[in-house]
Amino acid sequence: MKVRPPISTRRWVHLPWVEESERLAQESSLRPILGHVLWHRGCQSREGIEGFLTPRLQMLGDPFLLTDLKKAAEVILKAIEGSKRIVIYGDYDVDGMTSTAFFYRFLKRLGAHVDCFLPHRMSEGYGLTLQGVKRCLAEKQPDLLIAVDCATTAIEETQYLQSEGVQVVIVDHHELAERAPFATAFVNPHQDGILTYLASVGLVFKVCHGILKLGENQRKQIDLRDYLDLVALGTVADLVPLIEENRILVQRGLEQITKSQVIGIRALKRVSGIRGEVKASDVGFRLAPRLNAGGRLGDACRSLEVLISDDEVEVERLVQELDQANKERQKIEQAILEEAFQELNLSFLPDSDRVIVLGKRGWHCGVIGIVASRIQKAYHRPTLIIGFDEAGTGKGSGRSVEGCSLVDLLRSCDSHLVTCGGHEMAAGLTVREESFEGFKKAIFEKAESAVQWSALQPTLTLHGKLQGEVVGGKLYSELNRLAPFGQKNSQPVFEIDQLEMTRAPKVFGNNHVKFFFKGEGQEVEAVGFDMADRELKTQGIKLAGVLDWDDYRGQMNVRVIDWKNGV
Repeated sequence: MKVRPPISTRRWVHLPWVEESERLAQESSLRPILGHVLWHRGCQSREGIEGFLTPRLQMLGDPFLLTDLKKAAEVILKAIEGSKRIVIYGDYDVDGMTSTAFFYRFLKRLGAHVDCFLPHRMSEGYGLTLQGVKRCLAEKQPDLLIAVDCATTAIEETQYLQSEGVQVVIVDHHELAERAPFATAFVNPHQDGILTYLASVGLVFKVCHGILKLGENQRKQIDLRDYLDLVALGTVADLVPLIEENRILVQRGLEQITKSQVIGIRALKRVSGIRGEVKASDVGFRLAPRLNAGGRLGDACRSLEVLISDDEVEVERLVQELDQANKERQKIEQAILEEAFQELNLSFLPDSDRVIVLGKRGWHCGVIGIVASRIQKAYHRPTLIIGFDEAGTGKGSGRSVEGCSLVDLLRSCDSHLVTCGGHEMAAGLTVREESFEGFKKAIFEKAESAVQWSALQPTLTLHGKLQGEVVGGKLYSELNRLAPFGQKNSQPVFEIDQLEMTRAPKVFGNNHVKFFFKGEGQEVEAVGFDMADRELKTQGIKLAGVLDWDDYRGQMNVRVIDWKNGV
């Protein structure tokens, strides 16, 4: 079954060549192509280029620039000094779990009386809910509750906590609501309009930095660099932009994952088959899915325990369980995906539908976000996937396209919803089954004005042109200085032409194809996944792809994204 439109429908768009970028590249002892890519990433001075290519922790800004951060640090220090019971209330995704684990490990080192709590996805829902809060109070009896990666919109829940005599500190990066929650300290960068790209685990780093700045004795006990592995895990997994301070934190954090002393991270690397230097893609496609699997299909506490436990035997057992749960998650996801595509084959109208909304009883709400992401990529439409339980309550997850704020689109239809929230590119919702058709009709109508057709036309941005003979290990190493790659700092895609083929193309596996051409001092292998059924004429062919690394063969290759046949 075709699960995406033909990739050849993409329009190739070249970033314009700027002569000034060539001069800057020469002054910085870089290849012109690298200077060109850097120019289009905002590095338009020698200082900008140096700062981007050599990020340092000293470049991080003052944490106290964020509203309430100093107050949050003071409240936490006072709770530690007063031997108060502190509970970290997290979320069940990787950002939420790493935020919780970071705070827990950090406060433990400071001698705090601290515990953790995660809500159950299926019975208590996302974030700070009354069901979760009441269970937390019954089980943990906190004096201070620190909510991480949630609670920005939890007005009723935080008011309830205060009525129960529990002090509340919130550290969250989600979009603001019309009213602020009830909290002694509310740290959210959207209040200030700065650092809004940080994941919650990055904000936890900021708060802990603030605690160390205020506490002289604490500074002597802890090196924050030890926690950067958790920061990198949560930041990459949450798909936030890898720019500015995130770039610094993730680059150093990936180094920390490579040599991590956290037993659970080492075990996750082993079961994921990661050896040597850890890349952002390893986090996104190997480590994060296994951590997420616990919360998606059951209890996220298993994943959290992997990140906070020092019991090697127990951690190894839990990691094996997560690996098995991830395999089960993949099966469930594929089954839902096939059902969704079958429905779209019958109902999707490409000339009129600006948004995709699908819902069904029995679809597992733990995997619908992944399904939404895959459908969005296939159809290039803002996509919402909703799974309804037997009681008729639907939990939905959505992914958007550039130029369409999904959270704003949902809020414009919130009269049909129980709850909604999230970001421009990803959002969640709860809807009753009897309201589903009304919601669907409303969001299709709102999309008529909110989603422009120009945002729905798939394009492929090309960062430059390369002749086949310059492609090789040296160029790969130079381009890899742009890493870590992710949101807002993607791997550059190049048009590669003037190819001298060394062998005939080879079809392998399930619809994959390999090309072989003469590069700089080596034969270069170019791999196109799920592309072998496309028309192929190697004479005069132009490839569009990224320079990548083949761990198995121990050398660079080209990952083909598209091609144009010669005439």
